[in-house]
Amino acid sequence: MRFLKKKIWFALFAAIVVINILAWNSTAFCDWHIRFIFPVSINTYGRLMSVFPISVGEWMIAFGLLLLLEAVLLAAVRIFVRREWLKRVCKGFYTAFAWILLAVFWIMTCNCFLLYHASPIDEKYMPEKTERGYTDKELALVRDHIVEKLNELTVEMERDDAGYLVYNDEITAGAITAMQELGKEYDQLSGYYPRAKTIHSSDFLSQEHMMGYYFPFSMEANYNKRMYIVNKPATICHELAHLKGFIYEDEANFIGFLACINSDDIFFQYSGYMSVLNYVENEFRDSINHKASRYFEHPEIAKSVYSDDLFLTAEAWEKVEEKAVIQTATVKKASNQFTEATLKINGVEDGMKSYSRVVTLLLKYYDGILY
Repeated sequence: MRFLKKKIWFALFAAIVVINILAWNSTAFCDWHIRFIFPVSINTYGRLMSVFPISVGEWMIAFGLLLLLEAVLLAAVRIFVRREWLKRVCKGFYTAFAWILLAVFWIMTCNCFLLYHASPIDEKYMPEKTERGYTDKELALVRDHIVEKLNELTVEMERDDAGYLVYNDEITAGAITAMQELGKEYDQLSGYYPRAKTIHSSDFLSQEHMMGYYFPFSMEANYNKRMYIVNKPATICHELAHLKGFIYEDEANFIGFLACINSDDIFFQYSGYMSVLNYVENEFRDSINHKASRYFEHPEIAKSVYSDDLFLTAEAWEKVEEKAVIQTATVKKASNQFTEATLKINGVEDGMKSYSRVVTLLLKYYDGILY
C-alpha cells in the first residue's frame, strides 16, 4: 500500500511538471484551460470559499507558515531524539506534508501558473491594434483626456469636513455589477463572481504598499481595507479580473479601469480614471523630458484630484505605523523583491515594471476614440 501511494504521488508530480512544461510551450493549451477548465474552478471551489465571510486564503498562508515551521522544528528534534515513536510521528507528518505540497503545486498551476502563458488581452480583443505603434502626441491625448475627466468628476464627489471622499454604497456589490457589465463586451469576464473580501492584516498589507491580492489557492479576490476609499472600486475590479484568468497586472489594471469608467456610478468612474493617472502621467512626463514649458501647455490636474491621489490617508498611516512590528521600509523592500521574483519566475521579464504596461493598453483602447 505504501509503495502504491508513493507511485501515485510521483505520477501526479510528474503529470503536473509535464503540464507546466506544456504551458511554457503552448499558448493554445493555456487558452483552452482558461476557457474550459478555469471557470469550473471559480464556479465550484470559488463558490465554496465565498461562503466564508473571512479571507480563507489569508488564513491558509498563516497555516502554511506554521506547517513549514513545524517541519523545520520536527527535523531539528529528530536529529537529537532517536526514539521509535518520534520516528513514526515524523514519517506520518512528512508524508502528509508531501501530499499538501503536491496539492498546492497542482492548485497553483491550474489557478495561476498556466494563466501567465495565455494569449494577452490585446490579441484576444484588439487584434487589429497589436502591431500598431503610438506616438507621443497620442500619449498626450490620452493623458489629457484622463485629466479632464478627473477634473470634471472631482467636483461631483461627496466629501467630509476634512475634505476626504465619502462613499456610502456597497462597493463590492457595485464592483461585481461593473465587471458583469463589462463581460457583455469581453466575454471572458462574464459569469459568476464571488464577493471580494477584506484582508484582516491590512496594516501589514499597507506596509507592503499593496492594495489587493488574488489568492489562487482559495480562488478569492482580496483588498486592503485601510487604503483610501477612492482606490477600492478599481482595486476590487482588478482583483476580480484575476478570477477570470487575466493574471498579468497590466491587464488587470486595464480591466479595472474599463469596468469602473463604464459604470453608471460616478464614484466608480472617478476611481477608474484615478487608478491609471500616475502611470499615464509618468509616461507623459518622460515623453516631454520633464520640461515644465511643454507640460503646462496641457490641462492642469485639479488640486482636489492631487489631494485624492492617496494610498492611505495621513491618519490611516499613523495608525499603521503605531502597530508596526517591522519597519515599513523593510517590509516594502521585501515585498517588492518577492513580487519581482515571482513575476520573473512566471516569465514576466520586466517584473514589477509590467504594471505600467497598462499605458500601452490604454493607447490601443483609445485608438478610434480619441485619434
